[in-house]
Amino acid sequence: MKFFFISILLTIGVLGKQHTIAQGIIFQELTLQQAMSKAADPATPKLIFVDCYTSWCGPCIEMAKQEFPKKVSGDFFNPKFIPVKFDMEKGEGIDIAKKYDVKMFPTFLILDAKGEEINRVVGKAGAEEFIEKVKVALNPDNSMAKLKAAYEKDKNFRTGLPYAKALYENAKDPSVVLSEVFDNAMDYERFSVDYLELTLGAVEFGSPFFRKLMLDKSNIDKALGTEVTNRMIFDKVRKHMYLIANENGAKYNVFYTPRQVEDIAYTIALLKLDPMKQEAHLCRVALYVVNKDLDGMIDYYKRYIVYLPDNDVFKGILDGILAGKVSKATDAQKTAIREYFQMGSRNAERQAKHYKSQLESISK
Repeated sequence: MKFFFISILLTIGVLGKQHTIAQGIIFQELTLQQAMSKAADPATPKLIFVDCYTSWCGPCIEMAKQEFPKKVSGDFFNPKFIPVKFDMEKGEGIDIAKKYDVKMFPTFLILDAKGEEINRVVGKAGAEEFIEKVKVALNPDNSMAKLKAAYEKDKNFRTGLPYAKALYENAKDPSVVLSEVFDNAMDYERFSVDYLELTLGAVEFGSPFFRKLMLDKSNIDKALGTEVTNRMIFDKVRKHMYLIANENGAKYNVFYTPRQVEDIAYTIALLKLDPMKQEAHLCRVALYVVNKDLDGMIDYYKRYIVYLPDNDVFKGILDGILAGKVSKATDAQKTAIREYFQMGSRNAERQAKHYKSQLESISK
């Protein structure tokens, strides 16, 4: 009898576990061709949902572990799709990435039974929001072909913005469309928040279209706010300038000539960023590095960087860039670098004394 009850409990536990697992999207271990064959079954015709991920993609992992196991996800996808997933850097995934031009992760392809792309959704989202995005993508009016045809038939803001947004979300360059819209739209359209946020996110720093936009920066500032505009502009070069300053751009296939870095530094300087924040200095530091001017860089640090707040995490990043140059420095330059950090140490001691005295006055 005891064995009987234990068996019943184990059975219930296993069934319960299977039920929990089955609540979310059930990804099938199929090749893409097998998924196409299964989707083409006339008895149960379906579309194909392809999760294009990489092992290093954080948002991909979040979707797989947090959103796709939810019941609402399974209820929507399992009846309508053959869900499959492929690592875009391994096996069949490499060919799929090339065939469908997958460059951003995560990308989720919606294919018909012939393997032809209906649409795609790029990026992570909560389960409910993601489902809504897929529903929008399934609407024939929102297909890339339909949006392109509508824009080419009548090139205006109303048709151009949705087409440009679809291009951008599908990892394709929307600059040509956005530039045409900018030239032909009314001011209330081209300086609208929706247009500007998409455009500043997509435009290449220093490109002809970027320079065209900068001629109207005062209007952009009015629409978005100067701080927001400057942040979006600086964010376009932040990562690359950090790589150049650290001299490891080649590792990430990032290359700039001294003239290109100089142009970037001049442009960022014109934004008049807060001199007490690292954004105002990173491009200048990168310029010293790319020009191999360590003496000038050390002098710049002593003149400006040393006075940045120590509680700013980016101060530590800038200090780390300078410390990384010691191995290539001459004896005189090593002495100068040591002097910079001694200056920083004295500043920190003065700050510590100030806070200590304030603490003691409060305690009395």
